[in-house]
Amino acid sequence: MLMQNIGPHLFTRTNLGLTPGQIFMLHVIQTDEHCTVSRLAEKLEVNPSAITVMLDRLEQHNYVARMRDGKDRRVVHIHLTTEGSEKMAQVLDVRKRVVEHCLSQLTDVERETFLATLKKLADTSAAMELEQILTESEIKKI
Repeated sequence: MLMQNIGPHLFTRTNLGLTPGQIFMLHVIQTDEHCTVSRLAEKLEVNPSAITVMLDRLEQHNYVARMRDGKDRRVVHIHLTTEGSEKMAQVLDVRKRVVEHCLSQLTDVERETFLATLKKLADTSAAMELEQILTESEIKKI
């Protein structure tokens, strides 16, 4: 519930004019130096045709721009425009302010315990061997 409230649900309640999917797409474009339609489709786990439709909407708002590759015209590179970068800054500011508000509701001891628990979970997940938790057939299904 926490992840929903500071993630997708948070942004449907704001007036940023973006869907959670559009925010995720802008984030991927912003963080991926060589973003292409095929890479976006892979990251968002959708068909490239669905990416094209989503990009059309973002391009209409001047949040992204597409450029053909100089060596291979079949490849389309996507980058954020100035407006797209500003919109992502707004998104990050909203999320930061909401997280700060939530954390401010905790006492110092609760905050320290919470952060220590998060660190332990992060360390555990980084060190885990998936093969020890799931069977080989379960891993293949994932």
